[in-house]
Parts: sequence; structure tokens; C-alpha cells
Amino acid sequence: MKKILSFILLVCVLNISEAKQTKEKPRVIEMTDGEIDDHSSMIRFLLYTCDIELLAIIETNSVFQRNGHSDELWLEKQLDAYEQVYPNLIIHNPDYPSANKIRSVCFIGDEDENHLKAYPGKPVFPGKEVIYKPDNWNDTPGSDRIVEVLLEKDNRPVHIQAWGGGNTAARAFYKLKSEYPSEYERAVSKVVMYNIWYQDGAGNYIETYHPKVKMLFCGSFSGTWNYGSQKNTQGFIENNVKNHHGPLGALYPQDYVSEGDSPAFLYSVASGLRNNEEPGYGGWGGRFSKLEGFENVYIDALDDKDIRKSLQRWIRDANSDFQARMDWGVSSSYQDANHPAVIMLKGENNITVKSGEKVKLNAKKSSDPDGDAITFAWWQYKEAGTYEGVIEINHGSLPKAEFIAPKVNEPKTIHIILNVKDNGKPILRAYQRVIVNVIP
Repeated sequence: MKKILSFILLVCVLNISEAKQTKEKPRVIEMTDGEIDDHSSMIRFLLYTCDIELLAIIETNSVFQRNGHSDELWLEKQLDAYEQVYPNLIIHNPDYPSANKIRSVCFIGDEDENHLKAYPGKPVFPGKEVIYKPDNWNDTPGSDRIVEVLLEKDNRPVHIQAWGGGNTAARAFYKLKSEYPSEYERAVSKVVMYNIWYQDGAGNYIETYHPKVKMLFCGSFSGTWNYGSQKNTQGFIENNVKNHHGPLGALYPQDYVSEGDSPAFLYSVASGLRNNEEPGYGGWGGRFSKLEGFENVYIDALDDKDIRKSLQRWIRDANSDFQARMDWGVSSSYQDANHPAVIMLKGENNITVKSGEKVKLNAKKSSDPDGDAITFAWWQYKEAGTYEGVIEINHGSLPKAEFIAPKVNEPKTIHIILNVKDNGKPILRAYQRVIVNVIP
């Protein structure tokens, strides 16, 4: 009996330990104006719903799509196709939500063209004057859903993505402030709103009247992910998405990767890069720096003095991962598709050391679920840290690496990225970020 009790206790301890290591999925509300590149981004997005807690998909308009496209049923057609590949997808990741689950959180938001009349026919940037306020607008099912989510007692961040306009969110924030004043600040303080440009007047309104909302303004999608940016991917889309990849891939409407809105959801996906923890960390959705004069407004940051590089550096890996997930949709056996390596880091991913100490990095227990050979690369993401120098990583291509903490006069951070690459088809890379806090 004593042995049985000891075994049960051991199992409980192991389960608790495992639970502590389980990462919470980012909570996501996605708003789309239904432009053609949104159709392409949505196909990719649906293949990442296993990695997020999807709270809503809301159809809106924008200065470029003034009437929206909800009446065209394009999203419904994609969900019907997703439903057909769903039995295969859950073989590769059981966390994929069913099509009915996704349908249950689809809403229509603001598609009123009158709310765009005062707005110029081009993007407006952060820090500009407020063009309008949504005080006298009608609520929509989409804005009410945002209000409902933000009033929940769950205080984890809510990632609201504006692939088109942000008017639906603007109305929701107004309603929270006017009708729920005791809950308002707690509710909007949860919001991380990723804007692909400001495609209506909501951005400047939210900056001014709802300053607790964290606003990310992405302009660097232009020249990296938007129309004409990845013309060299025509063969990639033809062979790995549109043909022989099931009904969902067959709906991909463009001839090459042209997904100006994809950075918005790639920011929220937990890839091991931890980029959704802080705008300045950087990852698949780019890297951001605070706009001077604003408490919570962030704009594209410079990597190597280039605002596009924080997105460009990950495009190859993001597209390879998309290719693998398209394969999942037509592979009824786990063995017939590729999956990224699983990184097992010894110790914590936040470390504090003193200048002159040796920092040891150990990912020796990492493995690949398909049995592929894996290779390691440790590198310093210099722009993400506050230490301005370059460190020398010893054994940077091995599972175990190390470096000497540099001399500092005040606390500084160094961001180390581990890439673990497999040799499957397509080649996939997994990541882990280690943040080293160096003190004098």
C-alpha cells in the first residue's frame, strides 16, 4: 500500500511539474475587411488556430474596402473547406478547434461606410489628430463580442488584430468606458491591438481616448508580406498550397504569397521566440519600439537600421512552417508529414548573472518527433536586448553553448535565440529565446 501511495504521489508531482511547463495559448480576436489578401491570410490563419485561443473572427470594413465583404460568404466557404481537412489536422495536432467551434465565434462588425466619410483615402499614421469619435454609432455583434470578452474576469492579454479597420474595436472601447466605468480600465488594459496600418480613424481615436490599450502599428508589412513583396513564391504556392493540398489550399486566391495581414497573427503565435510577451522582443510578427510622447503606442523598430528586417528575417521559416501545415491537412498518418523539433532547455529561459560569470546554455535533450537529424544554432538577437555590444558564443553550433557575461555598469539584457533545424521536408526550425539579465 505504501508503495502504491508513493507511486500516486510521484505521478501527481510529475503532472504538476508538467502543468507548470505548459504555456498558455495567446487569446486572439481577429478582425478582417475581407480584401483578397485577407482571404489568403485567413487560410494560413486557420492552420494556426491550434496554437491560439480563438475568441472571435469579426468581419469589418476599411478605407480600402468601404462596404466590407461579409455578404460574399468567403469566410463560410473557407470554414467548409477547413471542416473537410480537420480529421487530418487533428492527427498532427489534437488542439485544432472544430469548424463548428470556429463558426460559433464568427461575427459581423462595423461595415458602415458612413463611418469612413471623414477619413482620407490613404493610411493615417500614429500621433495624428483624431478625425472622429464613435460615440453615436450603433453597436454591432462584433463590438458586443469584444465587450463581452474584455469584461471576463480572465486578465490575460487579449490580442486584437486589425487586418482592416479598427472601428469595431473603437466602438467597443467607447461602450466599456461609458457603460462599465468601474470595469473599464481593467478591461482595456488587457488589450494588445496589432494594426496593419491604420485603415480607418480608429487608431488615432484609441491612442487619445483609450491610452491603456497597447497599440502596435505595423507599416513594415509593406515590402515584406504585401502585394508584390514575395513574387518569387509563385512555385511555392502552386505546388505546396493550391494543388494536391485539399479543398482549403485550393481556395487560396493568389498566385504567390501576398498576405499583407499575416504579420498580425504571426505576432501572437507562441513560437518559442516569446515575441508576444513584449513588443521590443521581435519575432515572426516583427519588432516594435515605443513612439515618443505616447504611453502605449509602438511603431516598427529598426533591425540593422531597416524597419523591414525584423519581419524579413523570419519569412523563409514562416513559409516552410505553412507548407508543413498544408501537408498535415492531406496526411492521414502522422508519419507522412514533417513536424518541428521539440526544444528541451535545461534551466530557466530568464537568467540573471553578474559580469564575468560564465553563462551555460543547454538544450541537449531536444529531439525531433519524426526522428529527423537536428542541428543547433545559438545567436544573439542584438537589437532586442539593451546591451549594445556583441558577445562571443562558444560552441554556438552545438546543443551546449556558453559565453562570458560582459562587463556592465548597470543592468543590461542580452537576448539569445536558439534555432533547432531538422532535415525533413520541408526543413523546419524550432526556437527558444533565453533572456540573460547581466548585473554589475
